[in-house]
Amino acid sequence: MTEMELLVPDFRVLCPETRFVANFAKLGFHPGSGLTYLLPRLIGWQRATLLCSTARHIGGAEAFAWGLGEVLTEQANVRAAAVEMPREIVVNAPLAVQSVRATMREGRVAEIKAATAREYREQHWLRQTKDHKEGLRAVAERRPGRFVGR
Repeated sequence: MTEMELLVPDFRVLCPETRFVANFAKLGFHPGSGLTYLLPRLIGWQRATLLCSTARHIGGAEAFAWGLGEVLTEQANVRAAAVEMPREIVVNAPLAVQSVRATMREGRVAEIKAATAREYREQHWLRQTKDHKEGLRAVAERRPGRFVGR
């Protein structure tokens, strides 16, 4: 198992208080860490593009409905729900579970590496722009950005 495989969970547990945001555009920047590969595969191209283009915040219930998690539970129950999922898995034949997991993940690491290479190239040139510098200032000052397209 590679480091990248360790960073991609098989399952996610959410609570209503969970908050998601992909605020890169607000910063004049590009998503990284394979987000442009993973997010569309979790919630669909339209919703992923919406989140990355608008920097919209979504809560746990909406994130669950969109497919960003497999379990939605109360905040006080998140840990218990996260522990319960492996208990459901461990009662099954371990070789079959390992085989299914390997098949489901096959090729994902190479595709994520390719996506992160593209993301890095985009981040590199965007980091040099006036818009990125303005986005960082605007977020730090808690005001809308005044972007100029340069």
